[in-house]
Formats: sequence, structure tokens, C-alpha cells
Amino acid sequence: MPAQLLALTDGPSIVLDKPILLLGRHPECDIQIESRKVSRRHCCIAQVADYLVVRDLDSTNGIRINGARVQEGKLHHGDELTIGNNRYQVSWSDAAPQPQASLLKRELAPVAPVVDPNDDDELLEACENPVPLAEPVGLKLPVAPRLAKPLKPPPPPEPAPEALILPDDIPLAPASGSHSGH
Repeated sequence: MPAQLLALTDGPSIVLDKPILLLGRHPECDIQIESRKVSRRHCCIAQVADYLVVRDLDSTNGIRINGARVQEGKLHHGDELTIGNNRYQVSWSDAAPQPQASLLKRELAPVAPVVDPNDDDELLEACENPVPLAEPVGLKLPVAPRLAKPLKPPPPPEPAPEALILPDDIPLAPASGSHSGH
């Protein structure tokens, strides 16, 4: 049976019914998450045997696995994935029933709430670009290193050939006899 991301916050659960899925706000994404805290192309998820691999696509607010911000990581049954400010629990349909979301909070790594009392969600949702979430105060989270090798810088551009400057008064050669006008 396909894996699922069971919504722990507002929003629908997500069925992972393809080998690789692109998640984000953009209409061309396989899974669209309508939140300004989610980037246009936020992350991708690939199913590998009995686990999933999730990779952040340089999104504004990143992804978290069990509360730890990561660039890429494995997701197993029961893990919590946070995309922007949407929280999901990884589940396989044929697995044992999971505890309710209120019980999960005790089992997972502690996460400081990311709540800004001045935050007006309607204002954030009306923004054109993703809005960065505030990092939890007093909690340093590990950031996984990037796995891809940095690209080599491009070679310096070839110098432009010197421009040819012609004087304004160029004397013309005399016309040959074959082109006489008579």
C-alpha cells in the first residue's frame, strides 16, 4: 500500500502514490500546499523500499524531521515531517494504527513553538513570496550539510575584439573604366 502523510495540522492528508513527488505551491507540483509559508517548489519525496527520502529544494522555511531542520533525510513509519508550518506523520496503510496527534507530541523530539503573537496569518497568506518562519528561540537545531558538490565557477569571458574605428573622411578609390556612365 502507498505511504501517506497524515495531516497533524489543518489541511488534507497526502497519499504518496508515485515513486517521486514534488511538493510546493506551484500549480505544476504533484502535491500543492496552499500556504505562503511553503515555497513554490518546496521539497521532493521519493519512496525507497520501507522508507521515504525527502529533500529540501532550497525553500525559504525548509523541512524538519521530528523537529530537526534538515536538507535531506530518511522518513520511516511514524516520523513527523514539517513542511513550512504544516505537520504530517508518515504512515503506511498496512501498518498498525497510530496514536492520536496529542499523544505524538510526547514521543517526538521537543520542539519550541514557533508562534509570534503579532503574526497575522491572513496577512501572511496574502503575500506574494514565502514568508520566513521565526526560528525557535533558545533552541539550536542541526542543519544537515548539502550533499551535492558545488559547481565549478564558469571560465572568465573571452576578451571582446577591439572595435574597428573608421575615420569620417575616407578617400575613395577612383572608379574603373568599365563602369563609366556614358
